[in-house]
Amino acid sequence: MLVHQKQLKETSCPQLSVLLLMFLSTLVMCETDNYLKQRDAILKREQEEFIGGNMVLTQKEEKVNGYLLELKKNELVESYKNFSAFLPAKNFLIAKEDIELSKVFQFIKKVPKAASLHTHMLAGVNADYIIENFSYMENVYGCYNEMQVFKLRVLKDAKQDGNCSWKSLKTYRKELQQNNTNFDDFLKSKLTLDETFINQSRENVWAKFKNLFSTIYDLVSYKPLFQKFVYQLLKELYDDNVFYTELRGTFMPLYDLNGTTYDAKVFFETLMATVEDFKKDHPNFLGVKYIHSIYRGVDNSTLKNALEELIYFKSLYPDFIAGFDFVGLEEDGRNLLDFHEELSGVAKDLKFFFHAGETNQFGKTDLNLLDAILLNCSRVGHGFALAKHPELMVMARNRDIAVELCPISNQVLKLNQDPRNHPAAVLLSKNYPIVICNDDPSAWGATGVSYDWYVVFMSMTWENHGLAVLKSFALNSIRYSGMSEREKINALTVWERQWDQFIDDILENLS
Repeated sequence: MLVHQKQLKETSCPQLSVLLLMFLSTLVMCETDNYLKQRDAILKREQEEFIGGNMVLTQKEEKVNGYLLELKKNELVESYKNFSAFLPAKNFLIAKEDIELSKVFQFIKKVPKAASLHTHMLAGVNADYIIENFSYMENVYGCYNEMQVFKLRVLKDAKQDGNCSWKSLKTYRKELQQNNTNFDDFLKSKLTLDETFINQSRENVWAKFKNLFSTIYDLVSYKPLFQKFVYQLLKELYDDNVFYTELRGTFMPLYDLNGTTYDAKVFFETLMATVEDFKKDHPNFLGVKYIHSIYRGVDNSTLKNALEELIYFKSLYPDFIAGFDFVGLEEDGRNLLDFHEELSGVAKDLKFFFHAGETNQFGKTDLNLLDAILLNCSRVGHGFALAKHPELMVMARNRDIAVELCPISNQVLKLNQDPRNHPAAVLLSKNYPIVICNDDPSAWGATGVSYDWYVVFMSMTWENHGLAVLKSFALNSIRYSGMSEREKINALTVWERQWDQFIDDILENLS
């Protein structure tokens, strides 16, 4: 009996051990399986919540998406090997030429982008065009004003305006050439920011940035050049597959060579006539709307008069004037709260497109966001500080207020050094309404909106997010534009036709 029990133990213990090991192994596998399932479910939810995450692509689009993701992943892999090799992390003032060599960028250039909704008119034309086409004219003069800002103007002769010691640019060219200095290089330094500003303070960069507008303002106010300037601005957008834009500007006192200065009505008529000329030459271009802008440092009386004037002109040109905005460094001007009575009083007559939250401050200037939302603005310019205010994010989302995201501007003008850390990534991750804009492209040597699209796409989206994100950017630019519903329906039809052709062209090149 004892022998039998001993034999039983000897034979059963290994079997029990095996069973126990199998049980434990199964338990571990189940726990691991549950862990991975939970992990996958979380990632799936996050990616579905991201902008474009729920978009269903056609079979053709899926093929193009596969090609795009291959380009994107290859570029990202190279950046992982060398941290400093990631182009959008470099300051755009030195990265532009390398970005243009990117295959992802070259792909994005071809994408039908629909609309550009945040472009400042005076900073919308590439400086090289201005130098080549305007600065060699006979009657263009330059001088340093009392603030030591170099200004350009068209004059019959130097005595026509005694407020400045004007010299013809032909004279400037000869003088600088004698000093072994190229005048075109000198002039470009007055029209753009260069890499010397990368390591300077935000105050210095903004001081230079504001001077760019002062340099060009009088030159572009010359009526014949104003028309060429606007035409070229639209061409640079159109060449980048943009068919509609909303331009921010101010009433420019256009003038002729004989010294005649024209009123705001002539400004609008000239601007609209130039747009119509461009549309005739480019039938696929749908048009322009104007957002009137004034400096945020004005007093309340000046604002009241400006709003009344704008309402009058909107009654004359209701389909052309989209609304109102303030411009200038937010920290230097007055806050929206200071103007809330005047603005509330005209809210029924005007739409607002406020720059707000273009600041690193917390609990001060960034509170412009709160007032912009309470004033029911249609879009928020930049909204850089919005991610710090969860309550405001919910309010803006509920009111369907889009953010005009301008990543290159935010980098060059010293809000954010590396776009991978841009707070807008938080908004994108929640599919918050975002439109990609170029702000002041000429100031940093850009044209169109592709550069900004590239920076957002490569810096702020998932590695495996591709065509659906780009498609969402384009559709948002129509949805959140200042166009009427009828105009939006037409724009969507035009864009869909262009998009389908784009997909077919990519596939044809892949075959």
